[in-house]
Amino acid sequence: MVYEGISRAGLRGAPMRMRASYPAGTKKATLIHELGHRHIMQLRWRPSELDEHQVLFLFLYDVWERLYGKEFAAEQVEVEKKRKGVYDYEAAWAWALAQSKEERVQRFKEIVGKNQGGG
Repeated sequence: MVYEGISRAGLRGAPMRMRASYPAGTKKATLIHELGHRHIMQLRWRPSELDEHQVLFLFLYDVWERLYGKEFAAEQVEVEKKRKGVYDYEAAWAWALAQSKEERVQRFKEIVGKNQGGG
């Protein structure tokens, strides 16, 4: 659903909602962000010290970079860091990007492994 409001992944069959007024690049980034939420909704377990966005940010930057390049990924992180009021995106991105790509990949693999019965 495209409307003028906060983008949301949608839960349990509810439609995904996307803000209409975003520039084209941010629309692409937001669609991937919300699809990422839907992807991690499948996880039954996550470390108690991590919230949903921290888990998402373990791979989101790298997906953006692979699809659209490093400049696009960096720009969209800056867009998200400026969002205020609903969630502290700035702190979550700082946490995620303080880790190397390899560290983020390993952390996400550990989470997925525990969800598959390993570890």
